[in-house]
Amino acid sequence: MLLLGVILFQYFAGGKIIDMPTKTALPDLERLSIVTAIIMLAFALTQLISYPAQNISFSVFGILIDFVLDFNILVIAFSVLLAAAGMDWLIQSHPEAQLFDNRWETIRHWIVPVLTALVIGVALIAFAGSLLWWVVYILGSLLLFAVFIGEYNVFVAGSAVNPLAIVGLNALSFVLFLLLSIAIFSANIRLYIRLPLLGIGALMVTSRTLFLRLGEWHTLWGLVISLVVSEVLIGFHYLPLNPIRQGLLLVGMVYALTSMVTGIKESRRSWAFWGEPVAMLLLTLIVSIVWA
Repeated sequence: MLLLGVILFQYFAGGKIIDMPTKTALPDLERLSIVTAIIMLAFALTQLISYPAQNISFSVFGILIDFVLDFNILVIAFSVLLAAAGMDWLIQSHPEAQLFDNRWETIRHWIVPVLTALVIGVALIAFAGSLLWWVVYILGSLLLFAVFIGEYNVFVAGSAVNPLAIVGLNALSFVLFLLLSIAIFSANIRLYIRLPLLGIGALMVTSRTLFLRLGEWHTLWGLVISLVVSEVLIGFHYLPLNPIRQGLLLVGMVYALTSMVTGIKESRRSWAFWGEPVAMLLLTLIVSIVWA
């Protein structure tokens, strides 16, 4: 329901009504299959290989930082790097890739795949040893597949499938952030680990969404939204809210702030400015009350 709501907002509230494309552009299927299979195989190895966890502690400005480094964390880090490299490899197979002299322009297409790999990894750790692990694994594979295709389609602006791919990527980005939030809140990890994970996640989602909507980077606005999210997270840490309700409220706030930044940059006025963020906040609030 939330995904449908986000897509509808992207269609209408954002001021763009999108025609359905006549065909779907796909990356090289062999490369797509290889990249997706390698990443998911890395996650599968966590069920077959065990490695003793290492306790790491150090002091920064008098603050003791203590955390556990285990095999699962290393696999997530490796998978995130694979997602970025795999996306770049897929883009190189695009017919118009040779038109771009600067290969670093493809970095923006790494954000959502990297976030996807991070979400899948965190969720798999949270559900390790249960039947839900297989559900997350299968759905994660399909989600990663869809994200690679979506990013491939928005590589060249003006493509016939570009508008629909933009809507899909925006919606997927916020759904991924929701899943990441729920998984992190469910894991009950310490606040100093939770803050950077969700803060960076919010920065990735807002930065990519603003670029897709406005056609240019607005890093400062992304940092501001990330800072606001961090402040709210500190409050959530001490409130008796379940993980689903916390995730829904958080993603609703991030979406509303991103929409407000878009409205400022597009010089919207009156209901055109407030309609989308207020409606999304109300939607997430209602869903959190009814289903959470």
